[in-house]
Amino acid sequence: MKKTYVYALDLSLNSTGICIFTNDGRFVKALTIDTHAEKETKLKLALIGSEFIGLIDKYTPSIVVIEQGFSLHNTSTQAIFRVHGLANYIFSEYEQIYYPASTVKKVVTGRGNSKKEEVRDAIISKNPNITFNSLDESDAFGVGETFFVKKGIKNASTNIPE
Repeated sequence: MKKTYVYALDLSLNSTGICIFTNDGRFVKALTIDTHAEKETKLKLALIGSEFIGLIDKYTPSIVVIEQGFSLHNTSTQAIFRVHGLANYIFSEYEQIYYPASTVKKVVTGRGNSKKEEVRDAIISKNPNITFNSLDESDAFGVGETFFVKKGIKNASTNIPE
Protein backbone atom coordinates (compact mmCIF):
# COMPACT_ATOMS: atom_id res chain seq x y z
CA MET A 1 0.00 0.00 0.00
CA LYS A 2 1.25 3.47 -0.91
CA LYS A 3 2.27 5.71 2.00
CA THR A 4 -0.07 8.66 2.53
CA TYR A 5 0.22 11.97 4.37
CA VAL A 6 -1.77 14.66 6.14
CA TYR A 7 -1.57 18.11 4.57
CA ALA A 8 -2.14 21.22 6.68
CA LEU A 9 -2.85 24.38 4.69
CA ASP A 10 -2.91 28.09 5.46
CA LEU A 11 -4.33 29.31 2.16
CA SER A 12 -3.60 32.74 0.70
CA LEU A 13 -3.48 34.25 -2.75
CA ASN A 14 0.00 35.71 -2.07
CA SER A 15 1.66 33.28 0.35
CA THR A 16 0.19 29.84 1.03
CA GLY A 17 1.74 27.89 3.90
CA ILE A 18 1.85 24.10 3.72
CA CYS A 19 2.97 21.53 6.26
CA ILE A 20 3.05 17.83 5.53
CA PHE A 21 2.83 15.20 8.25
CA THR A 22 2.74 11.42 8.30
CA ASN A 23 -0.62 9.97 9.28
CA ASP A 24 0.65 9.38 12.83
CA GLY A 25 1.60 13.04 13.29
CA ARG A 26 5.28 13.10 12.41
CA PHE A 27 6.34 16.33 10.75
CA VAL A 28 7.77 15.86 7.24
CA LYS A 29 8.22 19.32 5.72
CA ALA A 30 7.03 22.92 5.55
CA LEU A 31 6.94 25.12 2.49
CA THR A 32 5.50 28.36 1.21
CA ILE A 33 3.98 28.99 -2.19
CA ASP A 34 4.94 32.62 -2.76
CA THR A 35 3.03 34.26 -5.60
CA HIS A 36 3.97 37.90 -4.94
CA ALA A 37 5.92 38.07 -8.22
CA GLU A 38 2.80 37.31 -10.26
CA LYS A 39 0.63 40.33 -11.09
CA GLU A 40 -2.55 38.62 -12.27
CA THR A 41 -4.83 36.55 -10.06
CA LYS A 42 -5.16 33.83 -12.69
CA LEU A 43 -1.36 33.40 -12.75
CA LYS A 44 -1.23 33.23 -8.95
CA LEU A 45 -3.95 30.55 -8.97
CA ALA A 46 -2.15 28.61 -11.71
CA LEU A 47 1.09 28.65 -9.70
CA ILE A 48 -0.66 27.52 -6.50
CA GLY A 49 -2.51 24.78 -8.38
CA SER A 50 0.61 23.43 -10.09
CA GLU A 51 2.48 23.38 -6.77
CA PHE A 52 -0.36 21.41 -5.14
CA ILE A 53 -0.41 18.91 -8.00
CA GLY A 54 3.36 18.45 -7.78
CA LEU A 55 3.11 17.78 -4.04
CA ILE A 56 0.35 15.22 -4.51
CA ASP A 57 2.63 13.24 -6.83
CA LYS A 58 5.36 13.12 -4.18
CA TYR A 59 3.30 13.05 -0.94
CA THR A 60 -0.12 11.52 -1.60
CA PRO A 61 -2.52 12.98 0.97
CA SER A 62 -5.08 10.97 2.89
CA ILE A 63 -6.52 14.04 4.62
CA VAL A 64 -6.21 17.75 3.89
CA VAL A 65 -6.72 20.05 6.88
CA ILE A 66 -7.39 23.68 6.07
CA GLU A 67 -7.61 26.85 8.11
CA GLN A 68 -11.13 28.13 7.57
CA GLY A 69 -11.49 31.33 5.62
CA PHE A 70 -13.09 34.38 7.18
CA SER A 71 -14.64 37.60 5.92
CA LEU A 72 -12.78 40.84 6.50
CA HIS A 73 -12.64 43.15 3.49
CA ASN A 74 -14.80 42.19 0.52
CA THR A 75 -12.04 42.27 -2.12
CA SER A 76 -9.54 40.21 -0.11
CA THR A 77 -12.29 37.84 1.04
CA GLN A 78 -13.31 37.15 -2.56
CA ALA A 79 -9.68 36.53 -3.54
CA ILE A 80 -9.00 34.08 -0.70
CA PHE A 81 -12.14 32.11 -1.47
CA ARG A 82 -10.89 31.60 -5.01
CA VAL A 83 -7.84 29.90 -3.50
CA HIS A 84 -10.12 27.80 -1.26
CA GLY A 85 -12.14 26.74 -4.31
CA LEU A 86 -8.95 25.77 -6.14
CA ALA A 87 -7.73 23.72 -3.16
CA ASN A 88 -11.15 22.08 -2.73
CA TYR A 89 -11.09 21.07 -6.40
CA ILE A 90 -7.49 19.83 -6.55
CA PHE A 91 -7.87 17.87 -3.30
CA SER A 92 -11.46 16.76 -4.06
CA GLU A 93 -10.70 13.06 -3.86
CA TYR A 94 -9.26 13.39 -0.35
CA GLU A 95 -11.02 14.06 2.93
CA GLN A 96 -10.97 17.77 3.79
CA ILE A 97 -11.37 19.16 7.30
CA TYR A 98 -11.66 22.84 8.19
CA TYR A 99 -10.77 24.52 11.50
CA PRO A 100 -11.42 28.18 12.35
CA ALA A 101 -8.28 30.25 12.99
CA SER A 102 -9.44 30.86 16.57
CA THR A 103 -9.55 27.10 17.22
CA VAL A 104 -6.03 26.65 15.83
CA LYS A 105 -4.72 29.51 17.97
CA LYS A 106 -6.43 28.10 21.09
CA VAL A 107 -4.91 24.65 20.57
CA VAL A 108 -1.41 25.98 19.87
CA THR A 109 -1.16 28.88 22.33
CA GLY A 110 -4.06 28.38 24.74
CA ARG A 111 -5.71 31.61 23.51
CA GLY A 112 -8.02 31.96 20.53
CA ASN A 113 -6.94 35.52 19.76
CA SER A 114 -3.17 35.03 19.49
CA LYS A 115 -1.16 36.80 16.83
CA LYS A 116 0.64 34.91 14.06
CA GLU A 117 3.99 35.55 15.77
CA GLU A 118 2.68 34.05 19.01
CA VAL A 119 1.58 30.90 17.17
CA ARG A 120 5.03 30.58 15.59
CA ASP A 121 6.79 31.21 18.91
CA ALA A 122 4.64 28.64 20.76
CA ILE A 123 5.44 25.99 18.16
CA ILE A 124 9.17 26.77 18.15
CA SER A 125 9.33 26.80 21.96
CA LYS A 126 8.09 23.19 21.94
CA ASN A 127 10.24 22.32 18.90
CA PRO A 128 13.54 24.21 18.98
CA ASN A 129 14.86 22.22 15.99
CA ILE A 130 12.18 23.43 13.61
CA THR A 131 12.43 26.57 11.51
CA PHE A 132 9.83 28.26 9.36
CA ASN A 133 10.45 30.41 6.30
CA SER A 134 7.21 32.31 6.83
CA LEU A 135 4.42 32.90 9.32
CA ASP A 136 2.19 31.06 6.86
CA GLU A 137 4.24 27.89 7.39
CA SER A 138 3.92 28.13 11.17
CA ASP A 139 0.17 28.76 10.79
CA ALA A 140 -0.07 25.65 8.61
CA PHE A 141 1.85 23.69 11.25
CA GLY A 142 -0.68 24.90 13.83
CA VAL A 143 -3.52 23.68 11.61
CA GLY A 144 -1.87 20.26 11.47
CA GLU A 145 -1.25 20.21 15.20
CA THR A 146 -4.92 21.06 15.77
CA PHE A 147 -6.00 18.12 13.63
CA PHE A 148 -3.82 15.66 15.53
CA VAL A 149 -4.87 16.99 18.94
CA LYS A 150 -8.57 16.88 17.99
CA LYS A 151 -8.21 13.33 16.66
CA GLY A 152 -6.46 12.17 19.84
CA ILE A 153 -3.29 11.33 17.94
CA LYS A 154 -0.05 12.21 19.69
CA ASN A 155 0.68 15.90 19.69
CA ALA A 156 2.45 16.51 16.39
CA SER A 157 4.83 18.92 18.09
CA THR A 158 6.43 16.11 20.04
CA ASN A 159 7.23 14.15 16.91
CA ILE A 160 9.62 16.46 15.14
CA PRO A 161 12.57 14.44 13.85
CA GLU A 162 16.01 15.46 15.13
